[in-house]
Amino acid sequence: MDMQKIGNFLSTLRKEHNLTQAELGDKIGVTNKTISRWENGNYLPPVEMLQILSNTFDVSINEILNGERINENDYKTISEENIKSALKKSDHTIAKHKKITNWVIAILVAILYITISLITQKWQLTWIIWLIYCVYRIIDNIIIHYLNINTKQKNKAN
Repeated sequence: MDMQKIGNFLSTLRKEHNLTQAELGDKIGVTNKTISRWENGNYLPPVEMLQILSNTFDVSINEILNGERINENDYKTISEENIKSALKKSDHTIAKHKKITNWVIAILVAILYITISLITQKWQLTWIIWLIYCVYRIIDNIIIHYLNINTKQKNKAN
């Protein structure tokens, strides 16, 4: 899904209906800043808003997600592409949240161990090695994340 294209389409639909961003926001229950963010392609409207926008502008949700009107012949193909794109994005989001959750649990366990070790004054070598490994993995993930951001920025510049 191309968020810029979707944003431009939402802007066009709003203008076709002779609505300002503020008027559309009042009509569907969001702020004009939210409308602006959607139209600029910064954010995608949430699922519940897609239905409201679809009804407001008398277009299908698939047309909104496609960023343009869809003719009868292409409707099935484009619908499939939109579903695949949404599932791919969803899988990526789930994987990201799962990874974050795993790290939060690991850090909480490490903090619990350190607390118990400080109170009892008993340290086990395997736990110290495990803590060093966790710190290494955190630093490694930060570096990979930083490199991915820089790579994306360079790709956008080209």
